[in-house]
Amino acid sequence: MLRRFHPPFERRGHSITDVRKPYKSVVVLRLFRLIIFILERVAPNNPRLLVLSVAFLLAVAALIQTIGGDDSANSPDSKAVSSSSSQGTYEASSVTESGLNALTTVSSTTVAPTLSESPSTTSVPHPVTSISIGNGALRISGHGSDVVSVGDEWMSYRTAIYRGTDSDSALLIELREGETVIASFGYLDAAADRSDIGNWTIQGIRWLEDITQGVEEIAVTTSSGWEIDLLPESFLWNQQIEAGNPPRAGDRFLFSSQGLNFVGLSHEGTGDFMIYNACEGPCNEEKTVWSIELHSDCRANSPDLFVRSAGSPFFELISYQDPRVTSTREKIEIALDNYDWLQVLTPCQWGATYS
Repeated sequence: MLRRFHPPFERRGHSITDVRKPYKSVVVLRLFRLIIFILERVAPNNPRLLVLSVAFLLAVAALIQTIGGDDSANSPDSKAVSSSSSQGTYEASSVTESGLNALTTVSSTTVAPTLSESPSTTSVPHPVTSISIGNGALRISGHGSDVVSVGDEWMSYRTAIYRGTDSDSALLIELREGETVIASFGYLDAAADRSDIGNWTIQGIRWLEDITQGVEEIAVTTSSGWEIDLLPESFLWNQQIEAGNPPRAGDRFLFSSQGLNFVGLSHEGTGDFMIYNACEGPCNEEKTVWSIELHSDCRANSPDLFVRSAGSPFFELISYQDPRVTSTREKIEIALDNYDWLQVLTPCQWGATYS
């Protein structure tokens, strides 16, 4: 037996209309037969009955028509059309819901941004930290430019050691009282041209005793990490003694970002440093000549020289024409009396010897 093939998902609403019954046509045909029978047999004998019969039959025909019209709304054809329509609506609704679900899925999987391989320009916060490093000393550290408020203990600090962490970054530290800069450490302009000072980090040491009045905040300008050690009086001396490194006879005292070193003949370092021309006895009372030699990358940058004589509370800038100073391309020599202080400000690597 042959069967009709229907493609998959084909809607077949006409299959219901193939089996419907023609009941309305049969009723109408029978009414017409009754009318003919009355006209042929009854009308000639009883005209009044004929009129009543015809009126009755017309009323019945109208009623059948009315019932037939209402019935058509519920006929198999109507149901087939309604079923087909609702099926189409359901399928369209399903497609719409599927589309929305697909959009929602796509949206949920594409909300997260794709990480770029290029460095992010968004700044990452780096908190400033303050920790005690013993015996009243404080270490402040951070990353990038920042402003730090100082507390009431500022008056007890006598020395500041500062260090950068990146050889490609400048470092400038300002001590401020309101809008007034009381003092500044480090290097900003010179560090921008690394060919002038070599490939090393900005670091150094500064004396604070004559500039502690009125300091309210520390402003740091840099693009890398930094730290500042605020030290009370005699901290560096005590640190060396407690570590078992007492001075030997004839040693002088050299302070740098490495701390205090008891110098026998020579010492090397980087950045600002100070010399205390006191001798661990026994010593002679003659002048001491210090020779300072800068790294070959820095010989075009003459350091600033400050001398604090015994009994004076302040460092004073001295010129290269001062009779105590002898300068050549290779080295700078300066004659110091006993108990003089020498402050040398330079971003460069250096070596210091005395005779």
